[in-house]
Amino acid sequence: KQWYQRRVRGGKVHRAFLFNSVVTTTVPGSGSITINGQSYLDFFPEILSRMIVISPLRATRTLGVFDISVEVDQENPDKVNSLAHCISMSIADCIVQFNPQLKDQLAGVYRTQWRVEYKKAHKKNSRRRYPWRKR
Repeated sequence: KQWYQRRVRGGKVHRAFLFNSVVTTTVPGSGSITINGQSYLDFFPEILSRMIVISPLRATRTLGVFDISVEVDQENPDKVNSLAHCISMSIADCIVQFNPQLKDQLAGVYRTQWRVEYKKAHKKNSRRRYPWRKR
């Protein structure tokens, strides 16, 4: 048995909540996913969060190949979707570490939805104005 470990820090920094996740994958495995000692079905009550967690496994068609154990420091239990995104990114990193050829199939997991806002006319940056002067 081989195991791969990846540490990923995730969450939305500008909203001031972060999660640290350590994912350990074991190959060959039975396809079980445990998060902090619980099954991911028990850890995430919502179906959307469960789908986010297994999305890198579905993208690479390796759903029953790995045994995945995740250790997460859960600072804010209200931010479940961000926690699921953090776990899915760390699972994707482990899959790429296992087989680098699968990185092309995981392009949607690696990309973040946040983009830099472009500069507007008559502004210093995208939103910052120049200092006001009377004349």
